[in-house]
Amino acid sequence: MKKSIFLKDIMTKRVVTVASTLSIREIAKIMVRDGVSGVAVTSPERGVVGIVSECDVVYHFGKMNWGLLTAEEIMTPYVEAITPETTLEHAAEVMQKKQIHRLLVMDRDLSEPQMPAGIVSACDIVKEIGSENV
Repeated sequence: MKKSIFLKDIMTKRVVTVASTLSIREIAKIMVRDGVSGVAVTSPERGVVGIVSECDVVYHFGKMNWGLLTAEEIMTPYVEAITPETTLEHAAEVMQKKQIHRLLVMDRDLSEPQMPAGIVSACDIVKEIGSENV
């Protein structure tokens, strides 16, 4: 019988966050500095409000006044969140159905402001599959 792998065991616990008012240029600098492909966007009143990925930055690059765009203007506003006790298989299923590449791992329901406990990307799942632990 195979052992279930839970997100709490493979998630990246340090989630890079940016303020919703930060410019696209500053977001790109943070992504490069921290070596990440996506950042969680936060607002003081609401906690996590979205995600900005490399694809979001590339999509808006070169548009008129692109450098003035903020995280709130370019982010994916719908945050797909999942709990640390979610299995790897279920996380992959959610990513496939929603056609997304990362999931925020939250300790509680998104109805209250909070910061993510971690993040899991499609790359993390592929690494786990490739490690033959699955």
